[in-house]
Amino acid sequence: MTDIAIERMTPPTIPKPDKPYVLISLCFLGVPCRYHAKLTKMGHELFKKKIVMELAQKYTLLPLCGEQLGGLPTPRDACAVIDGKVVDRNTGTKDYTKEYNQGEQEILRLCRMFQVERAYLLKDSPMCGRGYGVLADLLEENDIMVFKE
Repeated sequence: MTDIAIERMTPPTIPKPDKPYVLISLCFLGVPCRYHAKLTKMGHELFKKKIVMELAQKYTLLPLCGEQLGGLPTPRDACAVIDGKVVDRNTGTKDYTKEYNQGEQEILRLCRMFQVERAYLLKDSPMCGRGYGVLADLLEENDIMVFKE
């Protein structure tokens, strides 16, 4: 194993700024990173200015997208978690579990590096949805509080 690979496994801890870091779904900032590359969800704008501004008053924001960090493009197939696997929502024949797991592990690594204790994630997402999203579950298993928006 190379020195770089070992360093990635045990990342350094970044000193905390005046305000603690908080993980926030990148799409909350109006970045079109959802599967359909749109800035809306069921007709509602995803950019949550009020929520973002309130969080920014108390925290240093760490905006990330697990699907993109897992190597998935935007736009991409809509997915669902079925029997512990992440598959395309239309046919259930394309397995994206590897990419979702890669993205969730990268976010967990960054959360540890930045000493994140809270996460504000988009609900109803196979990555971020609390109770079934692979990232939300992983963060809670690692004592990071998850809030859905």
